[in-house]
Amino acid sequence: MAPVAIAAIWLGSGYFLALVIIVGIAAAFEWYRLISDEGIEGVNTLWLLLGFVYIGVACLVLVWLRNIEPQGFQIILWFFVVIWTTDIGAYFSGKAIGGPKLAPGISPNKTWAGFFGGLVLAIVSSVILMNLADSSMFTFGLSMVIAACIVLSIVGQFGDLLESSVKRKLGVKDSGSLIPGHGGVLDRIDAILLAAPVAGIIAVLLEFGDVSWK
Repeated sequence: MAPVAIAAIWLGSGYFLALVIIVGIAAAFEWYRLISDEGIEGVNTLWLLLGFVYIGVACLVLVWLRNIEPQGFQIILWFFVVIWTTDIGAYFSGKAIGGPKLAPGISPNKTWAGFFGGLVLAIVSSVILMNLADSSMFTFGLSMVIAACIVLSIVGQFGDLLESSVKRKLGVKDSGSLIPGHGGVLDRIDAILLAAPVAGIIAVLLEFGDVSWK
């Protein structure tokens, strides 16, 4: 899915908005199906609303980040690079090193080695991207980039655990089967959903430029 996301980011805010709407609707549908199939009397409506708000807020923040001027392109690209490299680093370091489990009661395959491996790769990728990007995005310095990267990497990994916890409660392995070999849309964007609002807070605290919807 990365080439599709990068293409939408590159082509402009309108294309990115369309992608976010499509993915958001697919994720909301999966959530609706999961909760409806569970059939918990009296709490279905609450769970549905919580899920829709959770997905909706993340989608709105992502669109808002892309439309920040003049740094929106770089911000949203950096955000996805942090999330993706965290996932990649966690997978390969966890497989290669193994060791103590991160949260065996929630996701027995995740390890502390994977946690720190994902964190390290995200930091390295952020530093590389910083050296390649327009300096207007990173006027606040390397230390702030690394700090923001660490926060988003950790939050993203907790987002992954949060979805795993929900799936365990519902008694399902994957949120869906839309993506062959990778489960559903929610399985692919679980880290993004929790990290996006945090990225929005960081952008506000760092006082990025005005938002343009052009």
